[in-house]
Amino acid sequence: MHALCLLVSTCLCLSLAQDEIVDLTHTFGKKTIYWPGNPPFNFSNVFRLTGTTGYIAEANAFQTAEHSGTHMDAPRHFCPDGKRMHELDMNRLSGPGVVIDVRKQSEANRDFQATEQTFRDWEEEHGTIPDGAIVLFNFGWDKFWPDRKLIFNTDDVMNPSTFHYPGVSLNATKWLTSNRKVHAVGGDTPSPDYGQSSLFETHVMLLCDHGIIILENVANLNSMPATGTKVYIGALKLENGSGTPVRLFAVPMSSASVARCSVLLLALIFSLKALL
Repeated sequence: MHALCLLVSTCLCLSLAQDEIVDLTHTFGKKTIYWPGNPPFNFSNVFRLTGTTGYIAEANAFQTAEHSGTHMDAPRHFCPDGKRMHELDMNRLSGPGVVIDVRKQSEANRDFQATEQTFRDWEEEHGTIPDGAIVLFNFGWDKFWPDRKLIFNTDDVMNPSTFHYPGVSLNATKWLTSNRKVHAVGGDTPSPDYGQSSLFETHVMLLCDHGIIILENVANLNSMPATGTKVYIGALKLENGSGTPVRLFAVPMSSASVARCSVLLLALIFSLKALL
């Protein structure tokens, strides 16, 4: 009976760890937000075959811009010689999650830009940003999705010169790329460059100077801890693509959970040995 209880506890432990996957992706559909100039999302039915019990086969077609909804930028997005989607190293599509919470600053100033000090303050509390990290800024912009006027913070959603949302300063980007080796940088806003940027210097430094992937319009960062996750970028291997919509998600890597499950597994093994 003791061994059976341990077996049930172990299974529960492992299933709970599995169930804690965090979906970081906004649903794609007619309300999906895209940068001005891109074609809107389109979805249409190709066929439905019906039988006596209802639909037995269905196929649909959809069209979307590369840079729409929750998506990634490949270096080619800004760099003439940058890698395209089908050329990216798979190893760069995952890494330890680093979530930097700057909601208070962004609430106080819609044109807020993270600085070098933002990174230093985060590391003082949570430790050094690990190699291969996927750095995600929680600006608190997720709560505005999918309202274009609130996301771009303007009544003129087709005019980028009127946009006001937070981002990452060139100063901060220089510090990060000079001192840490990360795989990706992104957040829950439409761009890592703040809304009033006209030169997109953060884009250029990340994509062109260092080949670092950019993630935009990330969802559910309020559900993410500052550390302790591994983030996966489910990207299309799109031939010649400069970017693609992604299914972004994170899996917890809690040492406490792992340790608890390991102890249960060891206890189960010893109990089973005792019964044999």
